[in-house]
Amino acid sequence: MNHLNPIVNPHDHLAIQNTIARYCEALDTKDFKLLDQVFAEEVVANYPFNNKLEGVKGVREAIVNRLGPILTHHSLTTQRITFGHDSRTAHAVTYFVGCHFGQGPHEGKVLQAWGQYSDELICLDRNSADREGEGVAGASGVWRIAKRTVGFTKRIGDERIMEEF
Repeated sequence: MNHLNPIVNPHDHLAIQNTIARYCEALDTKDFKLLDQVFAEEVVANYPFNNKLEGVKGVREAIVNRLGPILTHHSLTTQRITFGHDSRTAHAVTYFVGCHFGQGPHEGKVLQAWGQYSDELICLDRNSADREGEGVAGASGVWRIAKRTVGFTKRIGDERIMEEF
């Protein structure tokens, strides 16, 4: 028996997937308050458009400034989740496709981005999340992204979609 691998609660895997999916939901529905259910309060995030973001408020403000007025559709694809030795931390690599739809002078144009989210997650006690009904029944707690790095593989389309609307 390998003592280095923790016994992982299988519900935690689903809870992590839901946390990462909630990020896409927040961006695409423009319900940016949902980001409080995605990121840990002291999150550190590095995006290609904004490095060294700190705190959920800082991440939210940067995302609102970047995507608030833009109609988007994000899809998650291949994903790998590994758990830390304590099974209260995890690392997830999730590939994505993000479509950004032109408005105004760019109506009918699309800017597509392919890339990956590299996330370090922590499991919080259900009580510390201060939200009833959040999370996955049977999971060890509520999962949050403590550190995120976003990388692009490729972007195709007119970058002006992000600036002129």
